[in-house]
Amino acid sequence: MGLIDVEHLDKSFASRHGSMAIMQDITFQVSDSDFVAIVGPSGCGKSTLLRLIHGLDQPTRGTIRFRGQEITSVCSRMAMVFQSFALYPWLTVRQNVGFGLEAMHRDPEQVRSAVERYISVTGLVGFEEAYPRELSGGMRQRVGLARALAVEPAILLMDEPFSALDPLTAEGLREEVLQLWRDPGLPPDAVVLVTHNIEEALVLADRIMVLSRRPAHLLAEVAVDLPRPRDRKSDAFYQLTDRVYSLITEGTRPGAPDAPPPSAPA
Repeated sequence: MGLIDVEHLDKSFASRHGSMAIMQDITFQVSDSDFVAIVGPSGCGKSTLLRLIHGLDQPTRGTIRFRGQEITSVCSRMAMVFQSFALYPWLTVRQNVGFGLEAMHRDPEQVRSAVERYISVTGLVGFEEAYPRELSGGMRQRVGLARALAVEPAILLMDEPFSALDPLTAEGLREEVLQLWRDPGLPPDAVVLVTHNIEEALVLADRIMVLSRRPAHLLAEVAVDLPRPRDRKSDAFYQLTDRVYSLITEGTRPGAPDAPPPSAPA
């Protein structure tokens, strides 16, 4: 049993032409201390899969379990960081960070303490009373990260969190997320990242789930057995980049056959 168990997952949506399959028979596991990336072609259902894991949507078939318990509604032990920041513009940084805790009806002193802690951890000291419109994109994403961490989730779900940022800001935040994940005194226990950036996946993750074109199958689970910090110029990094890229492009080729069963970690 893992921290998260995804078993034989199907998802379809109704359309005027009938049922449209988004993903079929997806199975994988996330364990304690994992950093897992999900990659695949645009429109293959990566973000939908993340929403299913969180319990924001329900599968058509199959099950998702958190520590052995089936997820049938939003799981309070997970938190999401979005691409679009998803901040409340009428709330200050302090209020945005504490919003999730207040929605859980936590004790006011507990909220205050947690907000102060995660504002400090994410480098937002001095911006507590600022509004989102007064912040850069990178600072807004820090607020989104602080809000997610404040509820002390076991699982941090990240939906292309760096794609709206400039390259330098994105690189800095990637490093900070890695530091948070590796700190045993801070949440989360595991991270699941959706990204379209193969290099980003290889820099951050220990395992990469490669999805095919829609309806998505799990083409392969690729183990990233490289020392940290990752050397992007190394032969091993180039080889893994080429492997993941080849899997995705082969899986998007028109007329490509149904995806094979997932390969063993490599």
